[in-house]
Amino acid sequence: MRWDALFADLEAQLEAAQTAEFDAALADASRLESSRLEFGERLRAHQDRPLVLQVVGGQRLQVRIMAVGADWLAGTAAAHSVLVPLGGILAVDGMDRAAARREPSATRRRLGITAPLRRLARDRAPVSAFGAEGVLASGLIAMAGRDFVEITPAPQDEPLRRGGGERSSRVIPLHAVAWFRSERVDLD
Repeated sequence: MRWDALFADLEAQLEAAQTAEFDAALADASRLESSRLEFGERLRAHQDRPLVLQVVGGQRLQVRIMAVGADWLAGTAAAHSVLVPLGGILAVDGMDRAAARREPSATRRRLGITAPLRRLARDRAPVSAFGAEGVLASGLIAMAGRDFVEITPAPQDEPLRRGGGERSSRVIPLHAVAWFRSERVDLD
């Protein structure tokens, strides 16, 4: 009998040690996986859910995320569509620990913020660009370069069209933009 109790005790100790070792390995694997997570993956996991973004300049936007690109997110805020460079986001409230895996489409992964800006330019959608100090420019996107956007004012009393006379435009480096606002709802 005594030997049975000794073997049972040794077996229980071995099982406890193996369980502790497994739990430690699982915790290490979880930490390693978390360390490889990117901000965009966390945001992508919250698509079609409202979050509060604090952007450069201290502005707070309550945004329902519709799409997340390589360096941007698109969503709706109140009655407007917004396009926010990920680099302009200072903090996010309302996120849980969920994370989406990397965007499966290699093409979509490469699309930077200039892709939705070029679409807005093509569609002649009126936009406003906001920076740390407020509105940088409002009007139509005349051009979206690699690291800048050119916005031409659109007078309120004229229809929005191409080639409607020469107006001075404003060129804004993208690093100065905290977010864009548009009347369009489908920026993705």
